[in-house]
Amino acid sequence: MRRIVFSILIPLTLLLTSCMNLNSSAIRVILPSELYAGKPFEMKVGVVGLFGFLLRNVEVKIDGQTYTTDETGYARVQFFFFEAGSYSVVLTYKETSEEVFFNVKPASWLVLCWFGADNSLSSHVNVDLEEMRSAAKDVAVIAFVDQDETMSDGIYALSMDSVFVRIESFNETNSGSGENLSWFVNKYGTCDANKKALILWNHGSAWDDTDPYRPKGISYDDQSGDFLTTLELKNALQGTRWDVLGFDACLMGSVEVLYELEDLAEYFLASPGEIPSYGWDYRFLASISDSDSKDFCEKAIDRWKSFYANKPYEPLLNAWDAQKLDEAVSILAEKMNPVNGLPAVSTVYSTFPRLCDLGEVLGSFGWSDVLNEFHSARIPQTTDALLYLSVFLPQRSDQLDTYRNMYAQLSFSDTGWLEWLNSLFP
Repeated sequence: MRRIVFSILIPLTLLLTSCMNLNSSAIRVILPSELYAGKPFEMKVGVVGLFGFLLRNVEVKIDGQTYTTDETGYARVQFFFFEAGSYSVVLTYKETSEEVFFNVKPASWLVLCWFGADNSLSSHVNVDLEEMRSAAKDVAVIAFVDQDETMSDGIYALSMDSVFVRIESFNETNSGSGENLSWFVNKYGTCDANKKALILWNHGSAWDDTDPYRPKGISYDDQSGDFLTTLELKNALQGTRWDVLGFDACLMGSVEVLYELEDLAEYFLASPGEIPSYGWDYRFLASISDSDSKDFCEKAIDRWKSFYANKPYEPLLNAWDAQKLDEAVSILAEKMNPVNGLPAVSTVYSTFPRLCDLGEVLGSFGWSDVLNEFHSARIPQTTDALLYLSVFLPQRSDQLDTYRNMYAQLSFSDTGWLEWLNSLFP
C-alpha cells in the first residue's frame, strides 16, 4: 500500500512544482547563432504551455501579424535584410509579449549570379546551385534564375541553413534583357558585404552580336529571342563596381570584352575558349571568407584546374587585373602601327568570328615588352607564349566585312587594331 501511494505522490509533486515555476505561458524563440545581410534566415517561435510543452495550432503575433504554430509547436517566419545593423521584432501570445533583437553583420562576400538559362543549359542550373550550397556561412549568394520552365523562375538566396530560398517569383522573365540585369544588380547588389562579385552564367561568344539565334554575346533567352550584347551589358552595369566580374560562359575571355568593361571591376574571371556545360566548380565558395579579390580568383581557378585536371579545358580559366590590363592595352596602342602581313598563329578559339590567342599574335610581332605587360595583368602569371586571352584576327576580307561595323563600336578598335585590319583587307 505504501508503494502505491508513493508512486502517485511523485508525479503529483512534479506537477505542482511545474505549476509553481511556470506562468500560464512563455514564448520560446530559436534563431541562427549568427546573421548576415543578404542571407535569409528562419525564426521559429513557439509557446510553452502550463506543463512545459510546446502548444500546437495556437496563434502568435510577430510585429502585429498573426502566425499559427505547426505540428512541431513552432510558427516559422523568414527574414531577409539588405543592410547590416540592429533590428527587433515584438512577439505576442495573449497577454505575454517579448521583444527579440537581431544583430545582422555584413557578409564577407556577396556573390550575385545571373543564371540566363532559358535555353539548352537549363538542366545545368540545379547542379551549380547545389555546388553553391557549400558556401561559407558568412558568404551571401543570390541568384537570378531564368530556366525553360517558368515555374522555377525567380530570385533565390542561400539561407543560413544552406538552402536556396526563392525570395521573388516570376511567371516568365527575359534574361537577355539589359533592363532586367540592371534591375537585379542595382537591387540586390546593395546588400551589405565586405566584397562583391557578379557572375554571368550562360552561353557566350565574346562581342559577336550578329545573329540572335546563334550563341554569341552572352545570356541567350530562347523564349524571348533576346541576348545581351557587350555594349548592352556595359550599359546595364553602369554605376556599379565589382571586386570580381566573372563569366561562366564560353569565349568571354576576350581582350575586346574585358577592355570594354574595365571600369566595372577590379578583377575579371573568364575563359577565351569554349567550356563544358558543367562550367565552374562553385565549391570554392566554401573557402573565400577571408579572401581579397585576387585570392577569390585564385581559389576559383584552383578549383577549376582540379575539376578539369588533365583535360583540354584545364588552362582556360584565368583572371585579369583590370587596371593592369588597361595599362597593357594602352602600351599596345602606343606601339600599334600597320604591320605587314597576317601573323601565323596556331591557337584559334573561335572561327566565327575568328578569335586567336593575343599572346601568340604579340609574339609573332616580336613585341615581347607588350606581351610582358599583358602577362603581368594575368592570374596566374606565367611566361608562356599563350596568354589565354583572345583577340579578333580575321584571315579574309569577308570575315572582317561581317563584323567591321560592330567591331568599330568597341573601345578596343580605337587602339589602332581595326585600322591595322583595314590595311590588311582594304
